[in-house]
Amino acid sequence: MGKSVSGSLFESLVRNSMTLITDIDESESMVVHEGDMFARAESGEKPQFKLELNDKDVILEEMAELLRYPRLRLVKALYLNENSFGDDGVELLAGTEALHRLDTLSLAENKLTAKGMQSLAASPHLKNLRTLFLQHNALGAEAMKALAESETLAHLNFLYLKANPLGPEGAVELARSPHLRHLTELYLDRTHIGNEGLSALCKSEIMLTVEKLTLPHCGLDDSAIDLLADSDCLPNLVTIDLYRNRISQETAQRLKQAPKLKRFKFLQVD
Repeated sequence: MGKSVSGSLFESLVRNSMTLITDIDESESMVVHEGDMFARAESGEKPQFKLELNDKDVILEEMAELLRYPRLRLVKALYLNENSFGDDGVELLAGTEALHRLDTLSLAENKLTAKGMQSLAASPHLKNLRTLFLQHNALGAEAMKALAESETLAHLNFLYLKANPLGPEGAVELARSPHLRHLTELYLDRTHIGNEGLSALCKSEIMLTVEKLTLPHCGLDDSAIDLLADSDCLPNLVTIDLYRNRISQETAQRLKQAPKLKRFKFLQVD
């Protein structure tokens, strides 16, 4: 998009990027006639649409325009990956009351830093978020501290942090959260948390509800298997991905016999 595109064209893009989430299967969307879909949505009490504006070069000015869009309150899932609004755009988003019923938010590849995470964490309007995609940003330990301490984001079920520079310190901050008690899927691929970071998570109550944990390219070695197998905080773990770490197949297989991993079934290793 960019500054050369008029406001009317941007609004047209937004309008045409909304798709109805079907009642039959919310993982799929279908495009229907604009008049019909808005009529159906506006007659109900819950937001029913996905708005997807990935890789549209949405700049800060256009983000402000988007957040004034009258039908934004109808959006249940908002995807804004690979754009140009940065932390300042996230601050605007976090302050938008029309998003108070938003369930899913995706902000991948937006060069976000701790400042953007702090805005999300402090938002008074995003308390209904259940799914948050933040992959391929610049979120480190400071950002994880903001996320961990956020009451707004306390009800997240799905957290996707792939390819952020968490490091061990970021994992430790996340593990200290007094609020994250509803996570069922946690994606930490390429976050390089190492055995130190994994150790902190394996002692954390945020892991008690986690069913799926992904840790590819995290700098782990065989001792990570002991951390996982001996953890008292993984009673609901069903699936774990340990691809591209320094863990042997033979050692990893021990997880399947770990008595504390009562629900464990699926293992991915090299």
